[in-house]
Amino acid sequence: MKIIHIVYSLGLGGIETMLVNIANEQAKEHDVHIIVINDLCDEGLVAAIGKSVHFHCLMRKLKSRSVMPVVRLNMLLLKLHPDVIHAHIPSIVSLLLPVFRDRLCLTLHDVLPKNSKSVKYFGKPRKLFAISASVRQSIREQSRFDADIVPNGIRPELISHSPHKRNDVFRIVQVSRLEHKKKGQHILIKAVRKIVDKGYKAFTVDLIGEGRSLSYLESLVAELGLHDYVHFLGARSQHYIFEHLHEYDLFVQPSIFEGFGLTVAEAMAAGVPVLVSANQGPLEIIGNGAYGYSFKNRDVDDCAGKIEQFLTCGISPDKIKLAYKRVNEYYNVKNTASTYIAKYKEMAGTKS
Repeated sequence: MKIIHIVYSLGLGGIETMLVNIANEQAKEHDVHIIVINDLCDEGLVAAIGKSVHFHCLMRKLKSRSVMPVVRLNMLLLKLHPDVIHAHIPSIVSLLLPVFRDRLCLTLHDVLPKNSKSVKYFGKPRKLFAISASVRQSIREQSRFDADIVPNGIRPELISHSPHKRNDVFRIVQVSRLEHKKKGQHILIKAVRKIVDKGYKAFTVDLIGEGRSLSYLESLVAELGLHDYVHFLGARSQHYIFEHLHEYDLFVQPSIFEGFGLTVAEAMAAGVPVLVSANQGPLEIIGNGAYGYSFKNRDVDDCAGKIEQFLTCGISPDKIKLAYKRVNEYYNVKNTASTYIAKYKEMAGTKS
């Protein structure tokens, strides 16, 4: 089977990281290609693409209105003559010739915002996929379409894992794009201030990632006098994160809305307890509390209170073991890749 995955860029976001892992896994038994439309490709992630995967970058300039990259995209697809074309951003569907629709599928990787314009693309693919029940529900609420759930997956075997040891300084980490209106880093930072005000000093918070909220978040840290507690580490490669994640005592994901939460699963695979906001995808990953902990969405006081419990009461080793088992068995990219293959075959079987 010849499979083409299409994205706009190949940065360090969850979609792109997941895509590379899926393509590498599928390429063990199939002819797999990745097409990147824009000229935004992280060198480290490109290097992580396996030798069996064919990589194509069309080098379109960001926000370019030229039709030539679109022409090149369709000409490439005509030349490759794939069995499956898998788009990972809804608007990519609009770039493709109608002749490809009988082999086209689309994955929605996040919950839809209110009155989303993406719904206008949902009728064109033969198959529509959602990465979680929350994403599927948002599709149902805003359109007449339904989607098959295919949970995202990680590669647990690449993530360093060691028995948890409490450090003298309690180390907290958060990994995601610095976009506070979605990822909620400001909630975590404000919670840190409340914890410090209660007299706790022996802890730090590392924020790993980059994004347009960096200046705002740095200003917030300065305003609250938290330079000794909150550190911005910038973007880090997947290899770096996988090597060092297990060194932390707690992973916090304070997202305001989130379709899945790949880094939450990675932390669980590293043997790190996770604390997430009680919303959508991350709450699904922790089984509504069976494999992790949660605080009320957007609630700074509850976030601070839950972190304080970790500082004073420690962790549940049994829950960490259950979390590790869950991601290895359920959120493994091998399952994600094989499920997509089965869905592709279903799609081929329904062609008229």
